[in-house]
Amino acid sequence: MRALQVPEGVRMALTRKLLVITAAAKHDLAAAARRLERFNKDLDEGRIPDEEH
Repeated sequence: MRALQVPEGVRMALTRKLLVITAAAKHDLAAAARRLERFNKDLDEGRIPDEEH
């Protein structure tokens, strides 16, 4: 596991994305898995969402 050092607003945006993926898994597991893979790839490549205000 790794710790991501980001501002609180970015952490909130990432958390919101994970909550959306979790909710999607209740309806379409395969689509949620693809979204999670894309989420992880974006993080690995340094693409993080803007801060939420």
